[in-house]
Amino acid sequence: MSTLYHFSDSEHQSPQYIFDSWKRCQDKGLNPQNMDTESRLSDYEMVEIYDQHAELLHYSTPILEDLFSTLRMTEFLILVATPEGHIINSMGNPHFLKDANKVSLCKGANWSEDLKGTNAIGTAIIEQKPLTVNGSEHYFLDNHFLTCTSSPILGSNQELIGVINMSSYKHNFHPYSLGIVKNAAHSIEQALHIHDMKKKENQDDLDFVYQHAPTSLITLNKQGKIIRMNYAASQTLGSPGPGVIGHSVTKWFPGFDPAKAQTQMNQTYTYKNYVFSPYLLNNGKQESYIILKGEKREQREELTVRYQFGDILGQDPQFLYTITLAERIAEINIDIVILGESGTGKELFAQSIHGASKRNAKPFLAINCSAIPDNLLESELFGYEKGAFTGAKSDGHIGKFEAANGGTLFLDEIGDMPLSAQAALLRVLQEKCVTRIGGHKPIPIDVRIIAATHRNLLEEIEAGRFRRDLYYRMNGFTLKLPSFRERSDLLFLSEQILSSLPVMGEPAQLSAGARNFIQTYHWPGNFRELKNTLQQAYFLAQDQVITEQLLASLCPNGHIASAVPEHTVDDSLSIQEYEMNLIKQTLVKCQGNISQAAKQLNIGRNTLYRRLKAFGLMD
Repeated sequence: MSTLYHFSDSEHQSPQYIFDSWKRCQDKGLNPQNMDTESRLSDYEMVEIYDQHAELLHYSTPILEDLFSTLRMTEFLILVATPEGHIINSMGNPHFLKDANKVSLCKGANWSEDLKGTNAIGTAIIEQKPLTVNGSEHYFLDNHFLTCTSSPILGSNQELIGVINMSSYKHNFHPYSLGIVKNAAHSIEQALHIHDMKKKENQDDLDFVYQHAPTSLITLNKQGKIIRMNYAASQTLGSPGPGVIGHSVTKWFPGFDPAKAQTQMNQTYTYKNYVFSPYLLNNGKQESYIILKGEKREQREELTVRYQFGDILGQDPQFLYTITLAERIAEINIDIVILGESGTGKELFAQSIHGASKRNAKPFLAINCSAIPDNLLESELFGYEKGAFTGAKSDGHIGKFEAANGGTLFLDEIGDMPLSAQAALLRVLQEKCVTRIGGHKPIPIDVRIIAATHRNLLEEIEAGRFRRDLYYRMNGFTLKLPSFRERSDLLFLSEQILSSLPVMGEPAQLSAGARNFIQTYHWPGNFRELKNTLQQAYFLAQDQVITEQLLASLCPNGHIASAVPEHTVDDSLSIQEYEMNLIKQTLVKCQGNISQAAKQLNIGRNTLYRRLKAFGLMD
């Protein structure tokens, strides 16, 4: 290739650094029509990158969040990359994120010039200055739809620490982007500089660990007043650290008693979805402090069974018979496969079976086989020894089988388990021993398996996606849960849901049309969809009456046609008009906040954006 590619007319006055970059790309033999959009770091490699650049990640994240809150309603993406070009954090408009992901403009990808040609991130790394690459100035054709602006983040000795970047569609190009990223880079540099100054004063060894701890940490004096908190705690409490220093912690934990906290260390305190435990520290100068350590409730209750058979609601005869079968099989020590669509209560049954079994004093652990990356699943199930792979914990990791020894392991969505993990699972079930990854010593285990899936495993076997021998090895009994299309007690469940809502005043009533809708709509999301829809309907109902039209507007459009007659209760409004009015009212209540409105309407932000555009409420 002897000459540079020709830029479009609108971009013919490109700066010199663009031509210099294109020349470098040509010298490397890069083909403008063949960009790698697949290569990304593995999960283990990302852990290593996060460790290497922990300070950059920590001090840039709040600045990215502030910048994102300003750009939330625009089609922009902001990100931070390492000096090598690896993207380690990104936030952006969901619509644009989808297109950015197609060219791998996302976490884990490397945007150095060597790999992605002329682009703002990679070129800023080489040029060591803020710059913009717009439209066809990008070397690779795949990136011509982008406009990107980057600024290097420099350390106290002017060494490159990272890069901050702002990207959008090329039609959104604006000169102000350069000033925004320069200011953001400067803010990150200042935060890192202050951090370095503290380290030079030998004050930051423990402070670094404290601030970077993933769990929430709050330090109190003997009077129960906050004297320090880390970043995670400020996020949990929803208050910046400096703003709460000197305040009594009873503002968040009304039952907190400093005297009891120093003597009763097994006491816990809850705030939203977090549980805080106190720890007493002494600095050697007869001064004592209390540290409250917060963990998410689901993490603490990982070993706890929260449901029993008495919690399962239903009046449908077939469903009641299924409960009876489950109660009988709970007493027999055999493995179980639970079949059912999403939202039919598979984990509810699994926990109830464990609670009614002779293993109920031992752990119940659950793992979703479809939610964990394939390359992490075996380490989660079987554990690993220290140094087993890059990014492994220094002291190794106990797997779910060992942690559940003597109890029950619930393998949810086992139909999505990769074949390699299926083979390893079969070996563990046959030998009743588990060997950690990187280890050689078999560890005896005694675990009851309850597996669940929404897939037809026999069809999966025929398609070669599930092992036949594993299916028969773990299938001591099959328990099939009916979908809501097959149940006759939906009105009973609806009344139970409405009566249990934590609301003030009189509970909402279902109109005759609403009751008919509940019985005829086929509820593809089963119990979860019914509960979420009724919760939203209560919030939006006028005069405490939930109508058929309101329920229909809250259900996915793709499922309404078969359930709702073409005429509505109010002939003056169509379903679409009602939905449009509903969205308008909700946006007014939420003061235009898209995220809050989407949450109130029980739909995703992307869906709400699409509906706003479809109704002409948004450009």
